[in-house]
Amino acid sequence: MSDFFSKYTPYVVLLIFIFELIYFGIPDYIKPVFIYEYLILIGLGYLLGTLHHFFNPSKKTDTLLRVGIIISSLALLITSIFYKATLSVIFSAIMFVAVSFSLYLEIKPNKKKD
Repeated sequence: MSDFFSKYTPYVVLLIFIFELIYFGIPDYIKPVFIYEYLILIGLGYLLGTLHHFFNPSKKTDTLLRVGIIISSLALLITSIFYKATLSVIFSAIMFVAVSFSLYLEIKPNKKKD
């Protein structure tokens, strides 16, 4: 029973947070484009985490999801620079570097075998 709760708790908590955010609403001072881009970034990360936790995705699927996260974090970085949102620039730059490095580490062992 404890394994059940420890396995599904992170996903349930995130879904509850999303429903509460929709219920209470989003403040008016936040640009809608940020909301859409953050939803794409978090959604792709959520999908990648779920696939790794419950299934064994192929290398192509893993690489494509990581590339999608990199592209969405790069789009968020460009949008953040355009709207001059300092914290969002910092967050998206860190996400871009971190996910790019994780993709590099994922691809690097495959290059040595060839």
